[in-house]
Amino acid sequence: MLAARLEAALGLLPAQGVLADIGAGDGALGLALAQRPQVRHVFATEYGEGAYQRLQRTCAGAQKVTALRGDGLRPLIGEPLDGVAVLGMGGRTILRILDLGRAFPQALFVLGPMQSAADLRLGLLPRGLAIVDERLVLHGGRPYPLIVARHGLADPLGPLDAVLGPVLRRTRPRGFRLLLERHRHLLEARLRGADAARRDAILADIAELEAEGDADL
Repeated sequence: MLAARLEAALGLLPAQGVLADIGAGDGALGLALAQRPQVRHVFATEYGEGAYQRLQRTCAGAQKVTALRGDGLRPLIGEPLDGVAVLGMGGRTILRILDLGRAFPQALFVLGPMQSAADLRLGLLPRGLAIVDERLVLHGGRPYPLIVARHGLADPLGPLDAVLGPVLRRTRPRGFRLLLERHRHLLEARLRGADAARRDAILADIAELEAEGDADL
């Protein structure tokens, strides 16, 4: 059985074509994708030698799955990817990987930041990517976003859309209030060490989050 985040990503990726899982870990997502009849091939990548060797052992003998060693999307240049998963990394690391995203113009990207989701969302537009969907997955009592993006035009995100997610703000999925509370706790932690000039800006951000939560009442 796949972990909740991998199961959610599986449901968001295309059910056909050529797919890739970047930083694939034990290869569980890639192996699950390969079970779909219309999926032609899956590439699962890892960067470090040890991680790659473990991945290669897991994928050995699996039909339609190739384990590759390399940095992000680089070993996949030239492949006609229809979908790409980049999960379990920080938002800034994912953005660095997406610097090569233009080499895959038809791909749908499913992104799962462990932190710095706002930085990730804000960094998509300069890379020619637009958010088309989002999900919120609860794991260990904490909410984690999955961000779905593809190449296209998009309007710039406002501060709350960057922090909370434009689709998540609209759909209010299960766990959304936990997401609000988590960001409020982070702001309150910053408030304790802030100087007078910064305190006003943080208090304004907290008030915005409170107003967002009140909209559900």
